[in-house]
Amino acid sequence: MQATIKEVENIVSVLTPEQQQLLKDTINYGGWGDTELEFLDENGEVETVYCYGYCTNDAKEAGHFTGRQNSAMFRSIYKKLCPEHHNQTGRYLSHRHDWWGDGSGDMLFIRTGYYRTFVEWAKE
Repeated sequence: MQATIKEVENIVSVLTPEQQQLLKDTINYGGWGDTELEFLDENGEVETVYCYGYCTNDAKEAGHFTGRQNSAMFRSIYKKLCPEHHNQTGRYLSHRHDWWGDGSGDMLFIRTGYYRTFVEWAKE
């Protein structure tokens, strides 16, 4: 099942307009590839599902915010949308710090069934 734009708008409605812009910048500039990762199911239990990953460091390419602004906003985004396991795991988005273990980038993942619609939303 593919999410609708209305569903994505509802999910991101907890974010400020600036946080929404940063999420759009990440999606538009940070596309990396697909993988499997832990997300929360509808009952709040952890499940492993396919997803698409985005490198958060690449959001700076959009030129909307500085690196320090990005870091602070991402922390807030993770608290709101990835509330479990130290702000790493959420229903629709999950986050991993230093994905490659070399300091080159944090990653944001959007679960299958939602990431294509998030891409559509990000292009608006």
